[in-house]
Amino acid sequence: MKKHLTFAVIAMSLSALAGCTSPTYLDEQQVKPELPQTWYTSADSLKENQPWVEAIATDQLLELASIALNRNQELIQLALDVEVKKQQLTVSDSDFWPELTGSLNSGRNGNNDTETNTNSLSFDLNYEIDIWGKLSDSAKATKLNLLTAEANYQQARDNLVADVVSAYYQVVTSQELVKLYERRTENAKVSFEIIESGYFQGLNTSLDVYLTQNEFYNEQSNLFGQRSQLNADIRQLERLLGGYPAAKLMVNAQLPLLPQGIKIGVPSELVKRKPSLQGAWYQLLSQDSTVAYTQKQRYPSLRLGGSVGSSDSDFANLFDEDFSSWSVFAGLTSPIFNAGRLKAQTEQQKLILKQQEQQYLITLFGAFEDVENALDLDASLQQQYQATLKSQDNALQAETLSFEQYQVGLESYTTVLDAQTRSFVAQTSVINLKNQIIANRIQLHLALGGDLDAGVTQVENNYE
Repeated sequence: MKKHLTFAVIAMSLSALAGCTSPTYLDEQQVKPELPQTWYTSADSLKENQPWVEAIATDQLLELASIALNRNQELIQLALDVEVKKQQLTVSDSDFWPELTGSLNSGRNGNNDTETNTNSLSFDLNYEIDIWGKLSDSAKATKLNLLTAEANYQQARDNLVADVVSAYYQVVTSQELVKLYERRTENAKVSFEIIESGYFQGLNTSLDVYLTQNEFYNEQSNLFGQRSQLNADIRQLERLLGGYPAAKLMVNAQLPLLPQGIKIGVPSELVKRKPSLQGAWYQLLSQDSTVAYTQKQRYPSLRLGGSVGSSDSDFANLFDEDFSSWSVFAGLTSPIFNAGRLKAQTEQQKLILKQQEQQYLITLFGAFEDVENALDLDASLQQQYQATLKSQDNALQAETLSFEQYQVGLESYTTVLDAQTRSFVAQTSVINLKNQIIANRIQLHLALGGDLDAGVTQVENNYE
């Protein structure tokens, strides 16, 4: 009776230990810093959300983004990583179930006088009781690794769509610059022909002819360079789509001027919304569970098992037996001496946890920095664009006026060249600023944890 009572007490104790919650080794105060109530850099004009995405989401762009989400090799790799983590979770969960194995053996033994056959068939059952929650910690870490992979995959989807949009409008920008260079080259050619004709009539000097001819060759060289840049931009977009970089993709769009306005929310929302931050947090929790698992490797392990089988000298009769041979066992194993290996492994995982705490903070504050910088740049780019737009108008008028005054002898041709250069710089700046506004708005939306592939879902389904 006393033995049965002792066994019952041990069983109850083991059950209680199995239900214990694993301790956490995280520095909660450090990894959850106090966040500001609002963004430090935020203009009043950025408080209300406006449909700025509609201004850039052309049908062609949505189609290209959908193609990228289905064919981009790096994204496919991350999707496969998620599937690998799912299989790892299945492997980890299997530790909670008994393991049944079967064995079939046949042999022949003998000496100089006799020979005998030995055949056996047995089924063995082994099961480890998770008395310390060690297996639970391992499974928890594996589950969190899966959540990390899923978060990283979602962030990669968002990043890919953002990259496609940015690359798409970089191509559009290069196309508009090519058109500008073509106009500049044609104007330089016309100017050269006018000046050369005037020279033959004795109206212009040879210096003016050389200057206009030099300007034409410069513009022609710039045009060749910009066309090459356009091909490079198209190739970059084609690679994002998962295709061969042949520079054959035709893009038909205009650079829109985005209005101010994007819903920015509050900093605390970013932690819950941005996939990369979620993934970093899951990875930190996974390492915390790994520390607990490593710590519990130093504790005793309790295994239960049993087997049934039969044996016969005649292999044909082996399967006719009633499996009367059986055994059950319970075993408790505990590490006694390992030269400090298990303790060192635990300390190693704790140090890795501290490293990941710092890495999480780096990721967290880096995300806040991205938002603050993008907010500040968004307002600045809008102001720069308005000022440059006025500069462009003035430069165009000065370019026309300087050439007219040169033709009547009021200005030298160097004044004309200077005015043309200023006009070209202003026009180029207007084009580039419109593209910078688009690119920065995309990065701001991405930095705020926005989902840029929401509008691509329907189109994407058509390719699956």
